[in-house]
Amino acid sequence: MEDPRAKVEHYLESNKIPQLFEAITSDLLFYKPDNPKEHILKYLENVKVAGTAPLINEQDLETMFGMFDITKRGTVTAEQANRALQVILGPAADLAEVGVKPGSNLTKDQFVSSMAHALKRASPYRQQ
Repeated sequence: MEDPRAKVEHYLESNKIPQLFEAITSDLLFYKPDNPKEHILKYLENVKVAGTAPLINEQDLETMFGMFDITKRGTVTAEQANRALQVILGPAADLAEVGVKPGSNLTKDQFVSSMAHALKRASPYRQQ
């Protein structure tokens, strides 16, 4: 018999419900609308049509790379990149899902590309 908790967690993750709620909450905190319920409804209508907008852009990822490249060698390890992704998406996030091999080193371009791909995959709906 399947564990009910595991079944619920699988449902939530496979439908990207935590990411959707995080995106809604971020949008509410950014805009601070007078009528939050109406704002959420409009947000969901927009998501249905256009998808969610990424909360982290390429420039943010380049900045993040610089924070992890403390030795200024121009590369970070896959483990450092995974930690960066886990800061954004949570402890289950893994860049191996987008082809980053454990033990490898990533240049800034590789870091930004891999992170952007992983974030896009984690988006609750289509990207704009």
